[in-house]
Amino acid sequence: MKKSRNEILYENAKTLYSKAIDIIGSTYDKVFSKDASFKYKRADIYADYDAYLQAALVKVCYLTGKFDSDRLTFIEDLASYGKLLEGADLALFADSVGEIRTKLSEKAEDRLKQVPIAFKLTAAIDSAKNTDITSALLGVTAKIALNFKLIGGSDDYKDNSDVSSAFKSVYAFLSSHGIKLGK
Repeated sequence: MKKSRNEILYENAKTLYSKAIDIIGSTYDKVFSKDASFKYKRADIYADYDAYLQAALVKVCYLTGKFDSDRLTFIEDLASYGKLLEGADLALFADSVGEIRTKLSEKAEDRLKQVPIAFKLTAAIDSAKNTDITSALLGVTAKIALNFKLIGGSDDYKDNSDVSSAFKSVYAFLSSHGIKLGK
């Protein structure tokens, strides 16, 4: 049976998500798990990344004005470890009224102001060892958002300012710490 465009986009995003989780897990295992004073557990870092990713995708929904069931189910089903709204299914917000969308978007904006722990950790490694782990993690995360943006097939794939704006705090953090992407 031939897969729909949305199914292919979701599968691509899920593969990219697995790569992001692998990057985070590998970074944790190689560096931070060996430090007894390190205060975060692997599960905490994954959950924090998931909440940030969901917030970024909700922002794309808000900027494109598309809060349909396919998009919100995509957001809900993609993350495996954490949620933007603990105890709530984002798919329930599908086709909601403007006020509810605004509240959800405000929650996403609040979360997007906080740089995920995973990006802070990869940036620390990049600074110390002149690696490019942060670029790899940000790259797969942005590709997830780009796959997400194309659900339904009607979005402009050439203008990605909506996706870029969703990662503004990460870009600002990296810039303020002298981390250059794509060395």
